[in-house]
Amino acid sequence: MTKDTLHLKAPGFELGEPEHFGALTIVPLVADSALTLEYIGLDEALAHGASVRELSEAGSVETLVFDNKLDEAVLLYEGEELVGAKQNRIVQRTALIAPKTVTALPVHCVEQGRWAYRTRVFSSAPRTATPELRRAKGSQARVWQAVAAKNARLDVDAPTGAAEAAFESFGATIDEYVKALPRQDGQCGVLAAIGGRIACLDYVGRGDVFAGLYTKLLRGYALDALEHRTSKPVRREAVERFLGDVARAQRRLAPAVGLGSESRFSGPVLGVELAAHGEVVALTAFPA
Repeated sequence: MTKDTLHLKAPGFELGEPEHFGALTIVPLVADSALTLEYIGLDEALAHGASVRELSEAGSVETLVFDNKLDEAVLLYEGEELVGAKQNRIVQRTALIAPKTVTALPVHCVEQGRWAYRTRVFSSAPRTATPELRRAKGSQARVWQAVAAKNARLDVDAPTGAAEAAFESFGATIDEYVKALPRQDGQCGVLAAIGGRIACLDYVGRGDVFAGLYTKLLRGYALDALEHRTSKPVRREAVERFLGDVARAQRRLAPAVGLGSESRFSGPVLGVELAAHGEVVALTAFPA
């Protein structure tokens, strides 16, 4: 860990009781320290007047504009899906957007076959991308390839190559996961395992903001879980080992989108930690 990150209040977690449904195991995470930084989530922000639009009339596949007209900072979590405008996108990097600012937002397209306005501004989808797709991010070509492969494996008809087609096709089944795996009181993060293997860790410092994100994340986990027949739960030793790997991972500082700074993981885990004003705002990790 570099000296630049030693001052951060890195989250330590208490593990809640694992919950299991189908091939998916959810381990609730509760932070062991109170944080003070104020911000709201994407859905609340859009409901109160913030907006997301294309970069220009011509558009740009990998860049949108987030217009935060509010007096509050807004957290956009990587993998959140935005629908409408010229094509559906997912947030490429978790970003904390300052109040009263207009910010260029890095995104990836998840609807390869459409490039025409459906709406002038974007709305927020009730889901994030799957862990498989989120881990595959890096280039637009890889994202399109992953979306197409998922739709093909699930035998989903997707005329515009949209990731949302699979979520719509399996909506009733995904809703069963949502009903079976509710968020726990005090929960600010989750470790998701599919088929007995850890898929990802998602954490947001503010529990109220995580509450608005949890069901979106769960829908993404569920779609990946549908492809697995193994229903065994993850072993607690594997969970504790993974959390230890996250805590010990080497972190490389990088500029953030908006407020704060990013610390990118290397070693046995992949991921990013977003920090601002000495607090960890959000953390995403995947097994390497």
